[in-house]
Amino acid sequence: MKSRLLLLWLVLPAIAVAREVPITILHTCDLHGNILPVESYEGQTNLGGFARCATAIRQVRAEHPNALLIDAGDTFQGAAVSYLSDGKVMVRLLNQLRYDAWVWGNHEFDWGLVKLTACAELAEMPILAANLHGTSSIAAQVRPYRIVEVDGVKVGIIGLTTPGIPSWSRPQLITGLRFEDSVETLRNVVPIIRQAGAKVIVLVVHQGYREDGDDHANQINAIAGHFPEIDVIIGAHTHRNFSEFKIKNVLYTQAAYHGIRLGRVDLVYDTTAGQLTRRETKTVLLDESLPLDPVVLTACAPELEQSKKLLCSVIGEATGDFDIRNAPKRETTMHNLIFESIVAALSNRNIKVDAVIHGVLEKLMMLKSGPVTVGDIWRAVPYENTLGVCYLNETELREILDENAGAYNNPSFRGIWGLHWEFNPKAVAGQHTVKLTRPDGTPFCTGERLAVVFNSYDLAGGGLRWPKLREIANRPACQLLETEVQTRQAVLDYIRQQGKISPVIHGWWKAVTDSR
Repeated sequence: MKSRLLLLWLVLPAIAVAREVPITILHTCDLHGNILPVESYEGQTNLGGFARCATAIRQVRAEHPNALLIDAGDTFQGAAVSYLSDGKVMVRLLNQLRYDAWVWGNHEFDWGLVKLTACAELAEMPILAANLHGTSSIAAQVRPYRIVEVDGVKVGIIGLTTPGIPSWSRPQLITGLRFEDSVETLRNVVPIIRQAGAKVIVLVVHQGYREDGDDHANQINAIAGHFPEIDVIIGAHTHRNFSEFKIKNVLYTQAAYHGIRLGRVDLVYDTTAGQLTRRETKTVLLDESLPLDPVVLTACAPELEQSKKLLCSVIGEATGDFDIRNAPKRETTMHNLIFESIVAALSNRNIKVDAVIHGVLEKLMMLKSGPVTVGDIWRAVPYENTLGVCYLNETELREILDENAGAYNNPSFRGIWGLHWEFNPKAVAGQHTVKLTRPDGTPFCTGERLAVVFNSYDLAGGGLRWPKLREIANRPACQLLETEVQTRQAVLDYIRQQGKISPVIHGWWKAVTDSR
């Protein structure tokens, strides 16, 4: 009898502590510096923004004080309010909301390592990117993972950035850094985080799921296939919404973009069974029914006011509409505004230009007749790409244009200024160009090199879209001159200088379907 009582006495404590532990994780991604509400890609207005996210976050925390909060990257590039503070205003807001982790995206590197380092030093939460290594001092500020204890259960949070960054960023923006393969990185990190006692594994990646398979920048399918022990993958980068989705047995979720949705993961861990008994994810649409958080608005009021004044300022007048309808299928007036702004900006720096190869950057934008504001140009040119000049011979130029012609049926196609180019998009690779001449129709001189301008994104390969351009531009003979001139700033300066701008079509390029 005594032995039975002793056994019961030994078992009772174990029964008493056995319990189910709820774990809630909130996540944002691809905020791109948007504090105030935005318009969705489908045209729905007054959605999201960080100030509205903050309201939703506080509401969830009122019910779940231990809820974790994570951002999956591309946090500060994209809006004037963040640009004017070199991203620091967004980092301050992450601090204010007490984020538990911040995973960097590719656009974190757009402004170079000096500005990124300043943001990293300001951040009060761990920065996670297990596949980011190198000799740069900024690599030392990044951790592979974080373990957070939630009511006695250790939750391991692993961060991965996209390995595609070197295909978008020129080397000077990422000096001394390496971006490694996701699967190879996780082979090392997952066992370590298990040994450290993590009972739940959450992977936060600045990468997105692709139905047609992984690419060099998004490796979600491979991750889920190799690591079924990962409980949840929180994605980003592709600006898509996945409320709840399973890849094999791994749960995947992604909270759209610009704070339009707040992601939520709800888990329940059974301490007796030693496993999760519940896994649910959802992304909540943040519309006008949810007020903007007054604490956030107060905290960044000076930056918002500065940004508002800047974007509303009138810099010139358009005598007609600048449209990009049917781009990139045909030359548009917006193409030529960008081209001529680039030529003028470089000419002001005593850089002679023979040709420009560049695209329109916002396919739905239209600059209407009348006053032109800074905000109009921010919408037309949303990225801080800089300009580079390559000195190309005719053969090299034809190779680059041929690569470009192969993309005629997708948004990657770039227009040309300064030369007449006819091409057949249906021809086989290497034979797209039908005719290439000077503006007056004369051919090029033997051995002549032309000064041709590209933006930094394309020079880096455009995410593997332009490997031939990248390879040629890096040849010593092409004498690549990389400037600090930004496309957007070139357009702003040009309109200020001109006062009035008029839409024009020059007929620089033409697609043909025969070999005449």
